[in-house]
Amino acid sequence: MDARTVICLLWELYVTNVAERAEQREKRRFGYLCDEAACVSRAVTYPHTASWASWWDRMWRRANGRFFRMDLAAWEDAVDVVQLGSDAREESSSAPGTLAVIASDPIPAGHVIARIPCKALLCARHSALSHHPAFQNVQASLTPVLSLTFCVLYETELGDASKFASYLALFPDVHLPLAWDPMSDEATWLRGTEASRILRRQEHAWTSGYRYIGTSYSELRHVWHTIGERIMLEALGVRVSWAAFMRAFSSVSSRAFVVDLYHGLSMVPFADLLNHGAPNNAQIESDVDAYSAEMGGTVDVRAIDSIDPGEEVLNSYGELGNAELLCQYGFVLDTKSGWERCSWDVRVPEECTQLCACLECDAPSIHHVTEPQQPADAQRASGDDGLPPAYVDAAGGVYDFAPVSHTNRHDRQCPIFIDASGRASWVLWRLALGLCSEHVYGYEAASADTSLLPSHAREACQRITRLCHARLSTMYIQRCKDALPSTSSSSTLHWAVQHAWQEWHLLRACLERYAT
Repeated sequence: MDARTVICLLWELYVTNVAERAEQREKRRFGYLCDEAACVSRAVTYPHTASWASWWDRMWRRANGRFFRMDLAAWEDAVDVVQLGSDAREESSSAPGTLAVIASDPIPAGHVIARIPCKALLCARHSALSHHPAFQNVQASLTPVLSLTFCVLYETELGDASKFASYLALFPDVHLPLAWDPMSDEATWLRGTEASRILRRQEHAWTSGYRYIGTSYSELRHVWHTIGERIMLEALGVRVSWAAFMRAFSSVSSRAFVVDLYHGLSMVPFADLLNHGAPNNAQIESDVDAYSAEMGGTVDVRAIDSIDPGEEVLNSYGELGNAELLCQYGFVLDTKSGWERCSWDVRVPEECTQLCACLECDAPSIHHVTEPQQPADAQRASGDDGLPPAYVDAAGGVYDFAPVSHTNRHDRQCPIFIDASGRASWVLWRLALGLCSEHVYGYEAASADTSLLPSHAREACQRITRLCHARLSTMYIQRCKDALPSTSSSSTLHWAVQHAWQEWHLLRACLERYAT
């Protein structure tokens, strides 16, 4: 062996050794290897802590170890994944037993906390189910939620054969109200609340042929028995249970994001661990206009405010009150948000009947005022919240009885509502006034004391109070508010009672505001 050959062999050994060391560093960087010393030092920081390194290893490590890769270099030491226990309840807005992301180091505003490559997303395009003709033939007729539900169900049933197996194994059981036993304690305490009305509206929308927020239980049953069972049987060769389908639907309803035009509704690893907060300190960012795999490279989790060590990293699920949060995501916030609503949907007969009886008007008049082009009256006026001068005092403040304008898409869908502060919406106020537009704009308001208002305004306040009393009479908590159950053993019962209690207080606030 000549000197040149020896030099070449030595160089090859050196290069190989360097490459292996680099690969080891890369694996540690991306969480494929667990640094036990680092895990111990970080695991003692919080109760029930699963260190990020060990969690990442358990979640993503596969045979090739390279399908799911995130650049964790900038933040792998800044977050921990925590299993919250009852002793950590006060330290987070999260419910007991849910996963949360806790900052262990300071995170500055604008910092990219996580960068998730789009190839790691579980979506219809990436699921193996997309290649089966049985699914391809019906996919165009399915809503994005149902389409992704079938994909999640298929990948779950594949077990370890699915490339998403490690990720799917982390999905918690989510118990949405639409699947609660009607005779259960949870469903009982939910009677008469906004959440129960949302579920009823979903059912009415399905039977009446119009779209409403969310998917009804009846629609799920119909889709499963007419399409779903056959798709799973042809794709898997075995029958899949209704319970498995509901678990997949609950996961999609509570964890999915719309990423971009190409991927659509997707399950986003790590990002779906962030709990909802009002206000939030982080947000999910992506190239929403991306219409090809090459354009949308990543989904980023970015801090929008500075986050201190020990503080939970919180995302926003939207401008949602607890009723929507409970129906769509399966939880409520312990604190009242600004988006709480007690609403009435005129498309549902029993709700329209209640409005007619309490407001002393007829159904055609209600439908006329709630037409999409009508509630824009407030937009022509000046003052706070688009209110006309009659509702604004000399200092620019809003009088206590003043109505509120539409603020989000849910308000536009149900414009008759009482907001979190107990104020009536514009449309409700107009109905209570008897539909007389000169009454809406014509009188001079000189005091927040409703006893000083003109007679027609006092009558409007009385009608609104009657509506609140009628609403309270349908709520189970109105009869049992002095015997609240212990909810420590059941998160679903805790959320049902919490939602009912908050709504009861909202209606009482409205009664006090419009008392004459």
